Amino acid sequence: MRRSLFLAVLAVPVLVLAGCGDDDDDDEGGGGASTSIEATASEFQFDPDSWAVPAGEEFTIDFTNGGEIEHEWAVMKLGDDIDDEADFAEEKVLFEVEAIPAGESTTQQFTVDEAGDYQVICAIETHFDAGMEGTLTVE
Repeated sequence: MRRSLFLAVLAVPVLVLAGCGDDDDDDEGGGGASTSIEATASEFQFDPDSWAVPAGEEFTIDFTNGGEIEHEWAVMKLGDDIDDEADFAEEKVLFEVEAIPAGESTTQQFTVDEAGDYQVICAIETHFDAGMEGTLTVE
């Protein structure tokens, strides 16, 4: 009897501590990115055309191609903005949502460590020159 009582007394703190461990994960949506942004591409614009995310934290982008041709959402490296497509080079891209077919969507996660205003373009040929540009502000 004493041994059973002793084991029961030891088990109570273990159960209490085990029940306290998951609260933080629930606040973060199961450990995923805490910031979520959306972008819809069409011919030839982004809606919206500006976004803000915190520096150094993973964010999620829900990208929808609402147009009738493929589109991308490419974030240029800080300071590597382009003025026209002739200036474009793949090595200037920090990260991108690659060509998404018309009518489809994707969700992807990224992290940007350095604060600043980043140029966002559609890197598919002729799309930037047609007006597909935005700004990602990292705070």
